[in-house]
Amino acid sequence: MTIQDAEYLEYSSYVDYNKPFYCNLLERDLDNKKVKADEWYLKPQYEQLSFISYDKSSGHFNNDLSYNSRSVIVVGTELQIYNKFCEMIEKHGWQLKDSWSRDLKSQHLAHYKSNNNLPIIINLI
Repeated sequence: MTIQDAEYLEYSSYVDYNKPFYCNLLERDLDNKKVKADEWYLKPQYEQLSFISYDKSSGHFNNDLSYNSRSVIVVGTELQIYNKFCEMIEKHGWQLKDSWSRDLKSQHLAHYKSNNNLPIIINLI
């Protein structure tokens, strides 16, 4: 890696999902070998819709908000899922309401491998 590459990575949104992490709760390093699937039930968030309305009587602009509550499946190793969770908290403000393990399906594993063995998020509708 050159100095220019290192400077680029410092200011980019690059995330090293395989960066080792020691978990004090489990008293061990997180596993980076076995691929698994977790389902995350996210706390609801309000998102601004694309239009803004103007209220003539009060003279204020009003933003319409959309209530967004959803579940997603995250596929990756234990370490990658942890690092993906940290990224989603920092960038998008995601908060978990609950999470649990799911059976790893062959199509989930195929998507994971087609993504260069990096974690993936699958939206559930």
